[in-house]
This record gives sequence, structure tokens and C-alpha cells, in this order.
Amino acid sequence: MIDAEATAVADGILERYKRRTKRTREQMERAKRVLPAGHTRGSTQYPPYATHLHSGSGCYIQDCDGNRYLDLLNNQTSLIHGHAHPAITSAITEQMQQGTVFGSPTEPLIRLAETICDRTPGIDQILFNNSGTEATIMALRTARAYTGRERIIKMDGGYHGLHDAVLVNMKADHAATDGPRPRFTLPGIPQAHKGQSLIAPFNDLTAIATLFERHPGEIAAVIVEPIPNAGGIILPQEGYLAGLKEITKQHGALLIFDEVATYRLGRGGYQEVSGVIPDLTALAKIIGGGYPIGALGGRQEVMDLYDPARVEKPQEPLYVSGTYHGNVISMIAGQVAMEHYEEPEVQRINRLGDMLKDGIQACGEELGLRVQATGYGSLVRVHWQDEPIIDIAQATRGDRNAQDIIELFHLELLNRGILAAPGEKFCLSTPMTEKEIDHALAEIAETFQTLLPYVRGKHPELIV
Repeated sequence: MIDAEATAVADGILERYKRRTKRTREQMERAKRVLPAGHTRGSTQYPPYATHLHSGSGCYIQDCDGNRYLDLLNNQTSLIHGHAHPAITSAITEQMQQGTVFGSPTEPLIRLAETICDRTPGIDQILFNNSGTEATIMALRTARAYTGRERIIKMDGGYHGLHDAVLVNMKADHAATDGPRPRFTLPGIPQAHKGQSLIAPFNDLTAIATLFERHPGEIAAVIVEPIPNAGGIILPQEGYLAGLKEITKQHGALLIFDEVATYRLGRGGYQEVSGVIPDLTALAKIIGGGYPIGALGGRQEVMDLYDPARVEKPQEPLYVSGTYHGNVISMIAGQVAMEHYEEPEVQRINRLGDMLKDGIQACGEELGLRVQATGYGSLVRVHWQDEPIIDIAQATRGDRNAQDIIELFHLELLNRGILAAPGEKFCLSTPMTEKEIDHALAEIAETFQTLLPYVRGKHPELIV
């Protein structure tokens, strides 16, 4: 009887979703004829199919079926000002009539560089590219060139884009009993990267120190998201980031902060919040104002590797180029986005994020569900477990055990007009107010209530 009730809940959520998205389903079948699996971006997909979005304004978005959603996805954290921000739209519309890319430096390029260097403690100079993946590629290459070493350390389950060096343990190792083993979760990656990319659990300084002891004089850098975004939005324990800085400095290696997602958490990124200043910083997402962008910034001594006038022979300077690097549209959109994201707005939406996180936690507890909300400021994540989460393996193990609940939770939120990331991640934008947070919490509470019979029937271990 319990299983039948649980099945009825799941079937009802799925049926409501399909009824609401008939045109999306038609478009998906059309897409499958010309796109593998019907998409070009894996992170946007979820079963039975992703709703196809059509337009957005502020913090609301509409799909091709005419359904309206409160957007708590914001293009995977990149839209700090939501959709079609008037000042950004006006600035780029004016520029488009004068050209979009020139193959030569422009004043907007210099202006955005000045803005980010001024805001960010660990950035004296900066180079722009097109994505967070490109930014972390450049970061690792720069660290290797600067130190003359080849190995790097990354976190088990840490995500830094889709290039070979960081796809080692892109997903955490849940089977290891004596520390994570280097492994691939995607095909097509040269086995040599297993030896070049060393793996440590997040929040484990002892593991980092041990790797440096085992490989003296071989490690160029440690790369880490100060708060792992895809890894579960887990906070660093007290002293962890400072410990990374001390260990890398002691061994002559560089500390790289991947702030592609976390830059939104402070005026100068999470490094400003934590007070720990990395040697290199990878950026993307919000600094483009909704347009493609990435960037590598760092302290002067390291970034000098890109200046032929400063590099001592016989070493060759580093070289970077890309057809759309520094394109004027991304530069102008990014500049306007930053101008509208000063400290008062940073703090305001961080407070709204705390309100969302605390509300989700209270709702789960009231219903007797073993759930917890993690996060910092405008980034929030729901986990179906109630033990304190320290590292990415622990976070993703709980997610894996409750994958069916996560999928149903996501679909039911869509049925209720809330768009979030498929993995129960929420991110805020500046058009939001307490009204939107109250609305989101009401729908999340109803979603928990709807799922309660399913959890009782399929996952009784998640009931207190």
C-alpha cells in the first residue's frame, strides 16, 4: 500500500509536467534529429526532458508553452541581474550599431580590466577569454610555466570545466576507503593525466600536506573552488583556505581560486570574504553581464609571464589569443553588470539567500525530513541527508542515494512555477526581493509536502 501511494505520487508529478510542456516535447523530438540527445549543453538536461525556455525579464522566465517561472537557476549562476536588465540592454544595443568585435584592443576592455583589478584583492592584472573552462586552462598553464613543475592538486569531485587535466575525479570517488584514487568518469582522456593530477578531499589539509611530501618539488599548484558549487555548495572549514595558502607558499607552489561561481558572493569574490588571497584567480559568469566571458587574473609577478618585455630569456613568454577574447559586447555588458553590483546589492541578495536557506531548513525539519540546506549568501543547495557535510564525496553520496527524489523534487517545482538547477541548487539575482523568497519558500514547502508519501514509501531512512 505504501509503495502504491509512492508510485502514485511520482506518476502524478510526471503527468502534470508532461501536460504543461506539450510544445517542449515536440521541440525536443525535433532537436533530437540534429543534436545528439537533443541538446548541446549537458548541464541543462534532466528527465524526462528539459523544458525549452523562450524569454525572460528580471527574475522571471517563460518557456515555449507559455508557463512562467521564478528563475532560481539564472543560467547556472551567471545572471547576477536576471534577464534583460535595462542598463545592460541599453548599453549593448547602442554598441551593436557601432560594431561588436574589432580584432584590436578597445577602451571598454581596459575599463572592465580596471574594474575587476580594483575590486579583487588577488588580481593585479587580468586577461580575458570566453569561458570558465578557458580560464582554468590558462590558470594551470600559467602555474606550470611559473614554477617549472607539472603536477597539480585538485579536489575529489571538484569541477573546473571540461578540459582533460581537471576531468580526473570530476565526480568524487565513493568507493575508496583510504583516500580518493585518480580516475576518469568520462572517456577520451589520456591516461597520462592520472599521474599529473593529484587528488585530495575538500576540507582536508592533511591530505594536501601528504601529497606535497610524496611529490617534493613536483607540484605546480593547488586549484580549488573556495566553496565548491557543483560539489554541493559546502563551506570551507575554519582555517582550511588559509592552510592551503600556507602549504602552497611553503612548497613554492601557487594557489589558484576558481571563483567562476563564487565571485558573486563578495564585491571582490569569496577571497575578499575569506581574507585568503590566491596567487591566481579564474573568473567567468557574472563578470560578462549575461554574455560569454572568462578571465584569468593574478598577482603581478605571475602575470608578467605574458609580457614579452618582462620575461627574462631564455624563457619564452606565455601567449594567449582568441578571436572573441575581449569582444566589446562582453566587455560593456560586464562593466555595466559590475557597476550595478556594488557592496549594498551584494549584501542584500546574500541576506535573501540566507533567508531562503534557513526557510528550507525549517520546512524540512517541520515535516520530519532528513534534509539540510547548505550554502553561502546567494547560492543555496538542498541535500537529502542530515549529517554535517564536510567534503564533496559525502555530499554527492547522499545525492546519489536520493537521485529519484531529487528528480521528482525538481519536476514538482517546475510544475509550481519555480525554475532551479536539476540538482536542487538555487541562486538569486538582484531583481529579487523578500516577496520572491516568500513565494519560493511556499512552493518548496508544498513540494516537500507532496513528496512526503513518496519518501515514506521509497526512502523511509530519510524520515526522522
